[in-house]
Amino acid sequence: MTALQPSPDQIAAFLKADMDEPVCMVNLLKFRAEAAYDAGTPEAAEGLTGQAAYARYGAGVSKVFKKIGAKPVYFAPVQRFMIGTGDWDAVALAWYPSRRVFLEMPQRDDYRAIHYHRDAGLLHQDLIETTPGAI
Repeated sequence: MTALQPSPDQIAAFLKADMDEPVCMVNLLKFRAEAAYDAGTPEAAEGLTGQAAYARYGAGVSKVFKKIGAKPVYFAPVQRFMIGTGDWDAVALAWYPSRRVFLEMPQRDDYRAIHYHRDAGLLHQDLIETTPGAI
């Protein structure tokens, strides 16, 4: 299923978990061939790729992470699938000190100011919540 936002059921399940527990979010990203900025934005005339638009989001979100205690763990392009199939362009891991911090981030003004780059750049994504633990 392709999506850019969680479903109501996914949000409800997230809210039932321990809000103070740290989480690491695994992002599977698919970029648009061409960024889809709204016509009124300055970026609309730049002819950016989706990946370039998402890079602008990444630069901005890194600054937000520093303020909220989150950390970018890993970001890399997908080379190939060794098991299974898929059509992802990149993988990103982001650690948050708590579910609460993750949940509150989209409400911040500094995050809202850069979020439109994410929407312009991504065609869809999967977001997988993980928690610290041993195998």
